Amino acid sequence: MKIFNLLLVIFICSCAQRTHEIHDGAGVITNDTIPAVRKTVKKEPVASWWVVMDKVLDRKFGVAVYETPKTFRYLLSMQYDGMEEKDSIDIPNFGIWPVIKIIPGPQKLSCIIGFMDAGNNFKEYKLLSAENNRLSLSTLKYYAVVSH
Repeated sequence: MKIFNLLLVIFICSCAQRTHEIHDGAGVITNDTIPAVRKTVKKEPVASWWVVMDKVLDRKFGVAVYETPKTFRYLLSMQYDGMEEKDSIDIPNFGIWPVIKIIPGPQKLSCIIGFMDAGNNFKEYKLLSAENNRLSLSTLKYYAVVSH
């Protein structure tokens, strides 16, 4: 019976219309006012973070984050000592335009990729690190938008 109730709640939540509102002084922004597809995609990174390990040999660790055609999806271009990897991240639609931010991580060759929330608070999302000739991207926290 508990599983049935849980499935019923999930079904009801998935069918409900999002009514998340944020007042920004110029009007009300709802999740429906942020388009799912961008009109223009910037070619330059919206955020980046680098540690130069050797200038002469151009050895560095870090990441550049780029917009994609999807408003809430970003491309990560990661590099470590000549290795280059690409991945993507999806930012939840909290009813505001996404803003990506990167801060230093706990180790020298690490950084935390996150985003700003409606209160301009940094939300940790992914940890990029390098150790033993290996580049690693892991999820620190999970986020979701709840309909009401």
